[in-house]
This record gives sequence, structure tokens and C-alpha cells, in this order.
Amino acid sequence: MSSLPTDVRLVFWLWVLQTCAWTGGLGLMPWVYGLTTGILVAGIVVGLLFSRFIFAHVFNRTLPSSLSPYLTFIQIIHPLSIIFRFSTAWMRCLPDLYILGEVRCGTTSLCAMVVDEMDVRGPFTPFVHPLAGKESFYLVGHYWGCVHPFFYRMCFPTVIERWLYTRFYGRKMIIYDGCAQYLNSPWVAGMIKNITPNAVVVACIREPVAQNESWWKFEGNSQVWANSLGLPSKPAPFRINYPPRSMGDAIRLSQSIEIKKLFDKAEGIKGPFLPSWAVPTPNGQLSGLTQMTWYARNIERYVELFGKEKVVISPVERLSSNPSGIIQRIKRALMLSRIILPTNTKISDSRDSKESNPIIPKRLNMTSKKSVFLSAEDRKQVEILHREQNKDLAELFNKTFQETHPSSEVPSWLFEYY
Repeated sequence: MSSLPTDVRLVFWLWVLQTCAWTGGLGLMPWVYGLTTGILVAGIVVGLLFSRFIFAHVFNRTLPSSLSPYLTFIQIIHPLSIIFRFSTAWMRCLPDLYILGEVRCGTTSLCAMVVDEMDVRGPFTPFVHPLAGKESFYLVGHYWGCVHPFFYRMCFPTVIERWLYTRFYGRKMIIYDGCAQYLNSPWVAGMIKNITPNAVVVACIREPVAQNESWWKFEGNSQVWANSLGLPSKPAPFRINYPPRSMGDAIRLSQSIEIKKLFDKAEGIKGPFLPSWAVPTPNGQLSGLTQMTWYARNIERYVELFGKEKVVISPVERLSSNPSGIIQRIKRALMLSRIILPTNTKISDSRDSKESNPIIPKRLNMTSKKSVFLSAEDRKQVEILHREQNKDLAELFNKTFQETHPSSEVPSWLFEYY
């Protein structure tokens, strides 16, 4: 039983103690023993079902016939917490702030800064991970494809916790979700608007080729880890031409007619469950490589729904050079949205914050700096594609964000179009 996850392991040892008490004639009430047994069995079953879903839809693999991968993976998930949170969703809150991604664009570092500087609360993460508490993965369907608006609450604190926080600190608890896959997933913007119409959203961006290379390396590492679990190399049956064997193949896959049709189809997803081909991305994380860097299109979804005042853009290079300015813009957007700020937060009058105690950004969740091989032909095609996407983004800055985002905060890789 040492391979069981933390919460189930605790219940298991409680069950062992109760079994000893029962057999030792210590007068344990039968219903208590039965309840503990039921909770233990439920945790194991949910853990196995959750593992099956993640193997197929996140690692994009056929299901293993051996029990070993399940017993290994079940050690890093919280099945009893999942059960408890779904059961108590009715008494939980919803987020005020979304840090949307894109992936590999500084979302983890920005989330850490927001937590440190604004004292916000993050979501429940179903995995045991150093970055737990940053992203829920809910609206991209990690919980068996469920994206029902009501159960989204399961990821966040209870109304009682929020009330106690307000009584104790004298200010509202601000809650955020920092899922880096929300920006690129076509259905998420509409769902967020439906669930939390007054929310503030932050889009993180990065020079497109660097983003593609970083994501390719990150996913490569995750697949190496999946291999170490003993998962079969054969892809899940609902994936198309997956996985790509090289970054060049991934670029071509993301630009293929089949994948473009899936992204167009995904625009119309309403829930309450996502189809298998859409979890995650659609068609797997590497199928959307160039869709991820179509920043203008992805950001415009949110501008159309929330308005430019509630959308903040965070270029990763500005996060490094002027983190205080980005934090101040987030605070300003929260104020404009009438979300009560903690009393110890101050809104700077200047666009570029020059505080006496500047924020020092944390560089988290980094990949190696080793370059990714791209043939000369592939690199040329990528640069042509991204040139067009960058023109769209520069136009978005010019037309939409000129007032809220000063030119000093426009990323340098857009200057030739801006």
C-alpha cells in the first residue's frame, strides 16, 4: 500500500488501525469501520479512473495493460480531495482573476509574483507537484472532460473560508486561476465569460519562435517521464498523426487542414463535457504549436467578451525588465472591475512603476537553453508564418491597447511592425 497517494494512504492506515481494533474486540462501531472502508475503496477507484483518463488525454497514450503505471502515477494525485471538492462545489467560490498563458510565456513566474505582491489565493491542483496551487486544469477538461460551470467551483476555497478571511483581514480574498492552456483553447473564453463575467484576464506572450522551441522541449521532457512510467508508446486512438517526430513535423501538423478544422470546430464547444479529441489543446499539446503563437486571435476572443479594460498583456521580456508595471496594471484592471483590493495594495499613477523596493521576478519552471534543430526550410516557413502573426499582434496593440499599454511595454520583437 506504500504506492497509494497521500490522502488515500492516510485513510488506509486509519483503516488498518480500525481493523486491528475490530479484531482485538475493542468495541469499534460497525458503521465507523464501514465508512472508512467505503472511503478507502472510493479513493482507490477514483484514483485509477483519473489515471486512465490522464494517460490517454494528457500523455496521449493507449492505456497500459500492466497495473504498474497506475500504482506509480496514483502516488502523485489527490483522488479523495477530488471527491470531496466535487461534493462541496455548491459551497465554494469562483475566481476574480485569470492568468491565461500562453504556455512557456512566464505564467508560472507571474503567478508567483501575484501571490507574493497581492496576497491572492490559487486553485486546487489534482497533482502532487512543486507548482501545485497555480492552475486548476478544469476548463481544459482534465477531470474526465467535465467543464460544467457549476463544478468549476470545486477548484477554489469555500465561501466560509472567504468570509473568515474578510472578517480577519478586513478585505476581500482575491482568487485566481493560472492555467496556461486557457489562452489557446478556443472554447475557454466563452466559458469564463459565462462563469465569471466581471473577471480580469491576463495574457502572457513571448517571441513566437522561442515559445515554440521551449514548448517542444517541455513536452519532450514530459513524454520521457511518461515512458518512465511504463506507458505504451502507441498514441491514443483519437489522435491524428500524433506525436510529431520533430519540431518541423509539429509545425506542419499544427498548420495541417485536419488540425485547423479541429480548432475551428472547437470554437463551438459549449460543454458540459469536452470530446476526447479536444482534451487537451485539441489533438494533443504539440498539435497547436503555431496556434499558440497566434496571439492576436487568441487575445481578441477575450477583448470582444470582456473589453480592453479587463484584459492585461504581459510580455515575458517586460515581466523581467518591469515586473512592477505589470502588477500595477493588473491591480488597476481589478479596480476598474470593482473587485475590492487588499488594503495594503497601492495603485501607481505612473505607467512604469519605479518603486523604492522593486519586485524581483522569480524565474520558475524553466527548460534547458539547448537550441532545437530546425532545418533551414522549416525555420524559413516558421519565420514567415510568425511574421504575419506578429503583424496582427502589432495592429492589436495599436488599435486596442494603445491607451492601456504604453509603447515602452510593447515587446521589442514587435517594433518593426509597431
